[in-house]
Amino acid sequence: VLRCQPDRSDPLFNSKAPVAALNAAPRVLAVHLNNDEVAPWIVKILRSMRFARLASVMATLVLNVFLYRWVFALYGTVAAIAASILVMFSPNLIAHGTLSNNDGYFALGVVASLFFFRQYLLHPTLGNACLSGSTLALAQLTKSFALYLYAVVAVFLLLVSNDRKNGPPLLSRKDLIGFVSLAFASFILVMNAGFCFDRSFTPLKSYHFYSEPFVKLQQVPVLRSLPVPLPYPFLQGLDMMKYHDDSGLTCGKIYLLGELRDPFDPSFRNFKSYYAVAMFFKEPIAVQILFILAMVWICRNRSYREFITGEGILLSAAVLLFLWFSLFRKSQSGIRNILPVIAIEVIIAGAAFAMFSERPRRTQIVLGLLVLWTCISTLSYYPNLISYMNEWVLDRKQAYKILVDSNLDWGQEGELVHDFLMRNPDVALDPERPRAGRVLVSANRLVGVYHGYEPMDWLLRYKPVASVGYGHLLFLVPARDIAANSKN
Repeated sequence: VLRCQPDRSDPLFNSKAPVAALNAAPRVLAVHLNNDEVAPWIVKILRSMRFARLASVMATLVLNVFLYRWVFALYGTVAAIAASILVMFSPNLIAHGTLSNNDGYFALGVVASLFFFRQYLLHPTLGNACLSGSTLALAQLTKSFALYLYAVVAVFLLLVSNDRKNGPPLLSRKDLIGFVSLAFASFILVMNAGFCFDRSFTPLKSYHFYSEPFVKLQQVPVLRSLPVPLPYPFLQGLDMMKYHDDSGLTCGKIYLLGELRDPFDPSFRNFKSYYAVAMFFKEPIAVQILFILAMVWICRNRSYREFITGEGILLSAAVLLFLWFSLFRKSQSGIRNILPVIAIEVIIAGAAFAMFSERPRRTQIVLGLLVLWTCISTLSYYPNLISYMNEWVLDRKQAYKILVDSNLDWGQEGELVHDFLMRNPDVALDPERPRAGRVLVSANRLVGVYHGYEPMDWLLRYKPVASVGYGHLLFLVPARDIAANSKN
């Protein structure tokens, strides 16, 4: 994108979005400065991975601002402050929202675009229409699946414009037509700009598709000759993602609760409960309790119109995303895929603090303790928050029996492992064959998530005696067991 050549030349680029250019920009700048022999110390900083993450960190801070504004608008100041604290101590938003990938940007795109869409529903002015249409379009630059936001918006436009039982409709037909036109124009303009206008208006028949749905679409007589007013890499990415998801080409093995499934197995089926289990074990228990209390408050206190112009928009976006990734996606690599759901969970949880000053003293104390519990739970893992599991996991060394992959071990512990091995030269790291003594293995290697590797059955029958950063497990293997296995 920074070179204005956003073609998806590699299968690993199938889901990359233009927003990732923000993370790459420092290194590109470092190359130019280095060629000009300008300020070597600045070049060194710009090349660092931490500096590459700066844009993601800033995006997460902006996400917190929008979460605050959402909760403030719905439930008031105290609730907004409580929600902001929950975001600051959200292990998953901190761990994955600040990395150099699209997940944090996606959460920001969903939350911000829905916020401005709500503003338009309540105040359907031209300015709000432009702002909502623009943010919806900008959200598309964060992840391809952000297209689903248009489906959510379409449903609520129809609900609001046809709601006559609760007074005059909030939107007239003129408002509806105007918004749709502005949103469509914003989508076309932003997508073309985001992908550098790369081969825009290429006829559909000139695309090189792989997935069956796109190939069939390309064969429709009239449609195939029409020029597509979108950049080539946009449809190219959708096609590649569909093809790779169906074929399992870029999918790793999927692991849940001790069961390993391989996408290349003809009988493969994904785990329908994958993200439900991930939310249950990886979201702080106190936040889950606050969410339930909030839903009770919403059911008791919200009118139909208040709900569809508030919590209904958020919950629909979260549920649709959650169900799609749970039921239809072959790739299930971690809770990071549904960061918008976690962000929306925090917004809704803010309802538990609505009318806080009017609540009984006992209720206020309980709510405060739940926030404190979240903070303590998160800090107990800091700074190893990628591996976070809540208190349902009593022994953190056993977390690999529940979830692995980017939920537990995403290569974040390289320095910790290196330092540990330097201090303990007798320890073997990820040995290819059974061996006695102290053995350190990554959780992913242990259960066989990586393609080309099988689970280390000879090691799985032992309990780890310690861990390095929670994602690497230390085993003590008796020599007699290895000798007995050799004889057998």
